[in-house]
Amino acid sequence: MSAIFLREQALETIRSMVEDKVISPLDLCKFIPEERDATDPEYLRGEMEVWYKTLGITEVVGGSFSLKMPYFTREEIRAAYENDEIILCVPKGVTRIQLGILFKLRSWALTDELIGNTTESEDFWFKTGNSLIPEYLDKPGNEIRKMYENEGKLGMSLERYLVFVARFRYLTGKTPDRSHKTWILNGKYDGKGMLIAGFDSKNSFSVHGWLPHFHTPQLGGRYVMIPDHLYV
Repeated sequence: MSAIFLREQALETIRSMVEDKVISPLDLCKFIPEERDATDPEYLRGEMEVWYKTLGITEVVGGSFSLKMPYFTREEIRAAYENDEIILCVPKGVTRIQLGILFKLRSWALTDELIGNTTESEDFWFKTGNSLIPEYLDKPGNEIRKMYENEGKLGMSLERYLVFVARFRYLTGKTPDRSHKTWILNGKYDGKGMLIAGFDSKNSFSVHGWLPHFHTPQLGGRYVMIPDHLYV
């Protein structure tokens, strides 16, 4: 029995029930999804919170879970979408180990004690470019960090990067940084080193410790920005 036949049969049944006043057109309106304004900060908060809960965040952290309202205004959210940016939130107190479990991403870097602690102390809302590859390719990590500082931007931590990857996959169905890698600028490795992260040819999450002056055309940066009005 084809889907087209089933659809026509269902529509005919509904039409008959409306004509016989068994149901009314208003009853059918209940099945129309309510349209929401995607630039509403409350909608953004609620959708992100549901996403985390659907993934199983309460089981991972072993307790209740909620997100605070984003710092972004409606106008700033709209501008981010128009600039092809993605808005994300790293929940407070959730470690890179827990995020790795939640997103099913494994790496030695999630448990290595030589990597500095960059767990967020508050829900950290930020925006970044919604792109498959990083920017500032073939630039050393220390140079990109300085450029971001001059531009009023921050860098990725492992936690921020994990959330970016998981959310990007969820929204686009694609995996970023498969042909390139990204400098992890927030957080040191073994004192003076930096981390680079991305995915290998088998689509497995890959993290390496590297010297900050290294550069290659396959390696770049991803900025992190908080709302403009917080800088005022």
